[in-house]
Amino acid sequence: MPLEMPILAQLNISPGGMPKLPIPTARITFAGVQGDRQKNRKDHSGPDRAICLFSKELYAELRAEGFDIHPGDLGENFTTRGIDLRDLASGDRLRVGECLIEITKVREPCRQLKRWHADPVVDRLLYCRWEVVLRAWNHIINALRYCEF
Repeated sequence: MPLEMPILAQLNISPGGMPKLPIPTARITFAGVQGDRQKNRKDHSGPDRAICLFSKELYAELRAEGFDIHPGDLGENFTTRGIDLRDLASGDRLRVGECLIEITKVREPCRQLKRWHADPVVDRLLYCRWEVVLRAWNHIINALRYCEF
């Protein structure tokens, strides 16, 4: 059940690595968010993991535990608000504007997250990062778009 009207609160890209930085709008293609790059294309790209999701609510939980961490720091492309990502499962679909995404799997933390991964609180929340496959793409989306189930 959504916490509030679900939205794409922040759209993030990087020329490679983390953090990913916010942008107001981007074209979503079969390969992911246009302009986003990963240093390790072998483990961080492909049609079943074109986009990574994390939520503002999970960042707030981490900050409440004393971590100085903000949207984009964990390498997500879509920072959502109003969707409890812990309630999602593989196969669930979300529509962000004209872009339809399908949840594929939890994104296991990589070496780049090791500075936070050793803490049990962070470890638990890092397993809420989702990878998605794009089912309808080649659309331009803006941050603050509503997400629909």
